[in-house]
Amino acid sequence: MSKKTSPAAPATTESLQKSSQWRDVWLRLRRNKLALVGMAIAILLALMAVLAPLIAPYDYQAQNVAERLQMPSALHLLGTDNMGRDILSRIIFGGRISLLVSLLAVTVSLVIGGLLGAVSGYFGGLIDAVIMRLMDIMMAIPGILLAVCISAALGGGVWQTALAIAVAGIAGVCRLVRAQTLTLRNKEYIEAARVSGSTTMRILLSNIIPNCLAPIIVNTTMSIGGNIMMISALSFVGLGVQPPRPEWGAILNSGRDYVTTFWPLITFPGIAIALTMFGFNVFGDGLRDALDPKLKQ
Repeated sequence: MSKKTSPAAPATTESLQKSSQWRDVWLRLRRNKLALVGMAIAILLALMAVLAPLIAPYDYQAQNVAERLQMPSALHLLGTDNMGRDILSRIIFGGRISLLVSLLAVTVSLVIGGLLGAVSGYFGGLIDAVIMRLMDIMMAIPGILLAVCISAALGGGVWQTALAIAVAGIAGVCRLVRAQTLTLRNKEYIEAARVSGSTTMRILLSNIIPNCLAPIIVNTTMSIGGNIMMISALSFVGLGVQPPRPEWGAILNSGRDYVTTFWPLITFPGIAIALTMFGFNVFGDGLRDALDPKLKQ
């Protein structure tokens, strides 16, 4: 009787190699203590956003004028604002709004900027020149100024703020993906895909963009923190997320008249913004070092 051969041995080997690569990335990341602190802050913010209705001690909209401007106590851990609302509850729900808008903005900029960058780098020539000149024009305008102009034109709101910040981030993503595509488009496996009859879109989506994931992951992680800062800035000047939704920049805006008389209303939202930016930035730095093959030891 003939013995049956076991199929899919190459696929198993390939999956083991990928698993080993990601395990090496995790080991290098784990050696970076500061990156682990940043990752813990990012995970904490995500959990806070998801579990906000369960962990917030009060309704973020509940007003009690009799308890307005109370200092931190056992009843209100971070005090109350000028309308008697619990500051801790508003910061928890504000983090939920900030993270949601930031993720929406990152997703839009990744999809549009990534496709434009891949097309520009893969085809080159006139297409590359046109797309890059357009990106140069966008990058010539400061990101916050471009976001302010778009927000002023569209009006405040969650989707409007996300779109404004996404447009400001498209150029950076496009140039990043284009640079990676230029180094990949003449590789042997790309030539093999062309010869085998794969369409251009299939090559871009299946061969080019997946091999750009390492810098994209790092850029995305660091962009989330920067986007949250930009969201807070827009809300602070009244162009971002509008009341009654709590947002860290809007909370800061409501405390402008109490800077010298009631410090909790300014201090705690500011600490939340600073910690979030710190966490995502150091986590992104750690990911960049862990994903860079030149740093393997």
